[in-house]
Amino acid sequence: MHKNAKTFAIMPGKNRSKKKRDWNELIFKTLLLTPAVLFLVVFMYYPIEETFRLSMTRSTGLGPTVFVGFQNYVRLFQNEEFLMGLKNVLRWAFWSVVIQIPFSFFIAFSLSVFKNRITKPLRVIYYLANVLPSAITAMLGRFVFAPRHGVIPSLANKFNWQWLARIDFLGDPKLAFWSIFAVATWAYCGFYVIYLMANIEQIPKDIRESAQLDGATPWQYARYIVIPMTSYAIRIVSILCIVGSMKIFDLPWLMTTGGPGYATSTLGIVLYKSGFVNWQYGRAAAVGVVIFLLSLFFTIIQFSLQRKESDL
Repeated sequence: MHKNAKTFAIMPGKNRSKKKRDWNELIFKTLLLTPAVLFLVVFMYYPIEETFRLSMTRSTGLGPTVFVGFQNYVRLFQNEEFLMGLKNVLRWAFWSVVIQIPFSFFIAFSLSVFKNRITKPLRVIYYLANVLPSAITAMLGRFVFAPRHGVIPSLANKFNWQWLARIDFLGDPKLAFWSIFAVATWAYCGFYVIYLMANIEQIPKDIRESAQLDGATPWQYARYIVIPMTSYAIRIVSILCIVGSMKIFDLPWLMTTGGPGYATSTLGIVLYKSGFVNWQYGRAAAVGVVIFLLSLFFTIIQFSLQRKESDL
């Protein structure tokens, strides 16, 4: 009886010390998380909420704001430039995934599997375009496709290909989009190549050696081993491609300012013109909301597909 009484006398003290330790741990974790939470609230969640609120108003940024509900969205979908910009970003996203991702994977796989002395210099060369500012990339693109004294017309005249010299790559509505897309492919694929290479080189050497002993060709090794083992990295790159396509602005604006006509206009260009040229802040905010919702939609689809595949 005496021992049991002593045990019960000790237990309350232990409980109090445990509760105090748990409370101190909670305070410590709260202090660590508070700066990150404040950063997200101030620089992410509040701007998103403010953009949604501003998209429901008619404002020039100087005078009073007038609540108009969904009127800005209705007018957007009645505007030819916005509809063309929406079509262009969706087309840009589709062809980015279809062309840029396989092209980047091919280069990354080739540099990872067929290593030689020029592998490291090639990595630098491919990534160098991604380091250049967008203004310089656009200037180089304009220099290549300039109608008279550009690189392509000069080479065409040198080899007497007059049919090629007469083509206006940036002035033809049917070719301007693809000309800018070609420059963007050169500019952006460097990052995708480096990212995919980092994931491909993480595959254990034993797996590759086993595949070689079994007589697997490079194509079979890529199809049945590399692609399944780097599927997560490929999806991440695809998400970056799609989200970047939704908000593409710099290259189309610097190379053609969205022209000729609306042939190369994007949602980013429509947002810029609405907010900083026409001073229609409510309409610009509505375009920003559309870009945000499209990016969120495609990101959710990508992760949901990944989750279903992992469940299978």
